[in-house]
Amino acid sequence: MKAHWQKLSEKFSNLSSREKWLITICSIVVVVMVIFTMLLEPAINDNRALNRQISVTEQSNMRLEAEILTITAKLKKDPDQAINIEYKRLLKESQTLSEKLAKVIDSLISPSQMAKLLEDVLAGSKGLHLVSLESLKAEPIISGEASENYAGYYLHPVRLELTGNYFAILKYLETLESLPVNYYWRSFSYQVDAYPKARLILEVYTLGTRQEFIGG
Repeated sequence: MKAHWQKLSEKFSNLSSREKWLITICSIVVVVMVIFTMLLEPAINDNRALNRQISVTEQSNMRLEAEILTITAKLKKDPDQAINIEYKRLLKESQTLSEKLAKVIDSLISPSQMAKLLEDVLAGSKGLHLVSLESLKAEPIISGEASENYAGYYLHPVRLELTGNYFAILKYLETLESLPVNYYWRSFSYQVDAYPKARLILEVYTLGTRQEFIGG
């Protein structure tokens, strides 16, 4: 094995500077893709699936509330035992959905703590330079026309941009992933500006009941 590595090392030493540079860049790209596939892609896919689940639950809840209002109006005009039973069933189902969604929200870090969390972890990291850290505009979970009069849960994104070498950025991401708090990864961009300096643009988000962003 040692002889094999020595042979490869001699071949690499005999390459031109341009060939060495291309091999180095390709190696970095391969490592980044492996890290993305093993560490970040599963987390992003899980977040997308959970986000879709929350959206479906919220829409189902709104549909049930509309049905409850319709049945309530019918009860006032023509009370009926069957309608009353259906009304109670829908009301119970609506309450159950609301409780499930509330538990998901309660398990997440609050919007007011999200930006501070990213900044605190960055303060404890070495070899990184903060370019920008901003709390983006809150977005309703439900999009389209239904969001105009929406009064439910909101998505609170935070955008972080920093520079540093590959290993410092990797350490920062691993630290974020290992924290005992829950939040979602929205987007991830890693680009080598001038080796070994690279740029990371990261967007994460949490959920809250208020449209305006609280602090951060």
